[in-house]
Amino acid sequence: MAEAAPGCKLYVGGLERGTDKRDLEELFRDSGKISNIWIARNPPGFGFVTFEDPYDAKDACKDLDGRELRGKRIKVQVSHGKGGGRGGG
Repeated sequence: MAEAAPGCKLYVGGLERGTDKRDLEELFRDSGKISNIWIARNPPGFGFVTFEDPYDAKDACKDLDGRELRGKRIKVQVSHGKGGGRGGG
């Protein structure tokens, strides 16, 4: 898979253990076109949402950081890391 354009990938932290892709799709869908969602399982608690447009990612970050998802307050920030599939944000 091609690397996301700069500013398109968001780190989402503070996820409840049972959070799945559908939960993140529902939370982020109004922010713009999503190209990928990845959720960590071991260790759980974080994931990445990648948008096609960096402006949509920036707006989602501003709008959704600190919101509650499945009873937990989540952290949303632009990912600047160069993780190779697992972890890295």
